[in-house]
Amino acid sequence: MHAVARSDLPTNSHASSFPRILVGLLLGLGGLIVAYQFGMNMHASTGLPYWDDWGYFFGTAQGVQQPLTFHSIFAKDSDHVAPFFKLLTHGLWQAIGVDFLAFRLVGWLAFAAMLAAYALVLLRDCVRSAWDAVPVAAAGLFLTGTLNNEYFYYQHMGLAQPIFFTCLFLFLHTLARGRLALATLFLLAFGSTGVFGASYALGAAGAGAVLALRQGGSWRERLDGRMLVAVGGGLLLTAAMLWMTFSGSYANHTGQPLVLPWHSGFWAFLLGAFATAAGLPVEAVGAPLSLAAGGAALALCLIPAAGLLLGRAGRENRNAALAIAGLIAGAVIVTMTTALGRAGLCGEGIANAMRCGTIPRYAYPVLLAFPAAVAGWTLLLGRRKQAGLATGTAAGLVLVAALAVGHGAGTDVFWRHWSVAGLNRMVAERDAAAERCVATHLQSIRKPDGMDSAGMDWSQPLVCPSASPRNIAPFLQAAYDLKAGFVQTILADAASRPERGTLAALLRAGQLDEASARLRLDVPPRDAGLLGGGLHGSLDRFVRLPSGSLAALGWAVDAAVPAPAAFVLLGVGDRIVATSPTGGARPDVAAVLKDGRMADSGFTLPVPPELAGQRVRLFVLGHDGGLKELTPPGGVAATP
Repeated sequence: MHAVARSDLPTNSHASSFPRILVGLLLGLGGLIVAYQFGMNMHASTGLPYWDDWGYFFGTAQGVQQPLTFHSIFAKDSDHVAPFFKLLTHGLWQAIGVDFLAFRLVGWLAFAAMLAAYALVLLRDCVRSAWDAVPVAAAGLFLTGTLNNEYFYYQHMGLAQPIFFTCLFLFLHTLARGRLALATLFLLAFGSTGVFGASYALGAAGAGAVLALRQGGSWRERLDGRMLVAVGGGLLLTAAMLWMTFSGSYANHTGQPLVLPWHSGFWAFLLGAFATAAGLPVEAVGAPLSLAAGGAALALCLIPAAGLLLGRAGRENRNAALAIAGLIAGAVIVTMTTALGRAGLCGEGIANAMRCGTIPRYAYPVLLAFPAAVAGWTLLLGRRKQAGLATGTAAGLVLVAALAVGHGAGTDVFWRHWSVAGLNRMVAERDAAAERCVATHLQSIRKPDGMDSAGMDWSQPLVCPSASPRNIAPFLQAAYDLKAGFVQTILADAASRPERGTLAALLRAGQLDEASARLRLDVPPRDAGLLGGGLHGSLDRFVRLPSGSLAALGWAVDAAVPAPAAFVLLGVGDRIVATSPTGGARPDVAAVLKDGRMADSGFTLPVPPELAGQRVRLFVLGHDGGLKELTPPGGVAATP
């Protein structure tokens, strides 16, 4: 990949071999970083599904969430399961089977392909000299930082967006090379991914339209085959996809009211995403400086895009102008589109909207636009023929230095953006919490002497905050029936978790004694004692999950260990009807208790739908079998 990119760098009679060697070293360094992160990340992962992976492979229709119909060709469920990725993941499912470590490997390969395709576009189609390529390659190194790639790296699949961007970059490259049939196929591949793909298709179409209007000669000369594909194909695909997405598909599945451009939260989200990509999120430098940095980053992207479309440099380098302006326009449009539906997720107000914008998933398209913006500045300010360090190259180096300064701001060091240990620690902790949650559920729903799927009570819902915010019980049943490797590992490990056996005994043999608020057993569990004892916790509230089901939220700790409590039990009358482990992030609890070991003491306990509005009782179970009620003896009404 890097050899191809190096060999295609533009040449001029004054270029020395030194900048070529420097570009090669930068590309090689990026390749080593990705290879190292890949090896360490694969080593840390246990192979559990994560978030949308459950719906990807364990849904009822073709192994994915949405059936393939004519309408679904454009109406997405999400960019993860848009038609192109439905076909791809379904094919991989058939080839690989239920092996999420293998899918994680494929995800890493897709990420590497994305970086290779981007290098090909920028270094072959968008720079004039090897010197101009130096700052562009340096800016590309920030794409390999684990902090900014969190969304790609710690998901076990990670296929959707890397493949989406690979198709986008290859569309721009094949368009520049005049391979119109291939470019059209790549346009269809990334353009059929809902609003996400429409944003970039619209960005490329807009850039192509401006270039065509500024081109002299007849309309036939203005709208040649390349511009016809970019403009005509992009506009038609965008119109069709947007119409079908907003007609019959969930355009805003969060249920949040749209945050429109005349609301302050819209711009706070947008500038928050640009500030995060520049390395200056609100958590590091505060809201005022973060807003200013986001505004500056937005301007530094828009100026070269507009300058190339309207200036002389763009007319002389139409392919580069189309690629650079299209990428920047697409990044801005997709961030604005995301702000419409997501800026209100974190709450009302500028600070909360900015906090949503700082999520790596939303900031990453902006980071992808930065190398293109650097290439745009080198073209805009560079001279056509000049030896040594031209004005454009110098401007690009200044921008990369500013990016480096931004990424070094705050209390941490600059290299934190390439730290693998912290990311892998998060992956390991997430996997451990998900394993505990799934193991608890499997123990709790097993009927006496039940070893197969028929011997399990699959009607009980399961929500594991560390694995997915939705009810994954139906997906877990499918994985159990398919003898998925991660389920077999969890079952084999169950014997080493004594608290799970305690829970299983309680659920099989115990009955609630409403008078004493205890479970009746032949050997009763240890009482938690007074408030000064080991078990503490709180039922904070009942909420509606995105899936529509009701859940109890709260926290529970076992100070005798000390650690988050083992499990939380939901009872009605004399029955235990649902269980959940702890594992949710509660930094507030850890701060109050002054013990960082309690940071994962939160719980999300699903309430069976038929019990909505009824009085229920919650109990916390300690690691040694101790029991304490979190609700008044009479219980509380299960209402949001």
